[in-house]
Amino acid sequence: MRPVFLRLPALAGVLLATALLTACSSGSNRVDDGGTNPAVTEPPPTVPTGPLKAGDIMRILSGNSFRYTRPVNRTGTTTFNSDGTFTYQETGKGEGTGIWQASDGSLCEAFNPTSFLPRGTRTECSPFKQTAQGSYSAGSAVFEAM
Repeated sequence: MRPVFLRLPALAGVLLATALLTACSSGSNRVDDGGTNPAVTEPPPTVPTGPLKAGDIMRILSGNSFRYTRPVNRTGTTTFNSDGTFTYQETGKGEGTGIWQASDGSLCEAFNPTSFLPRGTRTECSPFKQTAQGSYSAGSAVFEAM
């Protein structure tokens, strides 16, 4: 029969290993919600304050489609292409195209002539703002991501 004091180093090693594993796992920034969301390590994105930079506006719009509303019950959808062109479908009127450009705090657009807009428009720049996650305004137009 061995003396009891010889078993204490083995027991102390097990306790030390358990303490170290517990310390390592408690310092994690993972969120465990029972398996439906295995790991959340980043906070949700925030809405920037102040005017958006031209690069931010370009990243938001380039290659994306939006539902829009404009004054006098004008509604439709539009897609901003990364080459600086856009296409749109205005409810009750038809299709059209134009060009767009971003500058710090502004979206600039010019509409090409169509049957319902025979002269097109010259380039007009409007303040561009994020109003909510996925929603933006440019002057009196409101864009909602599709």
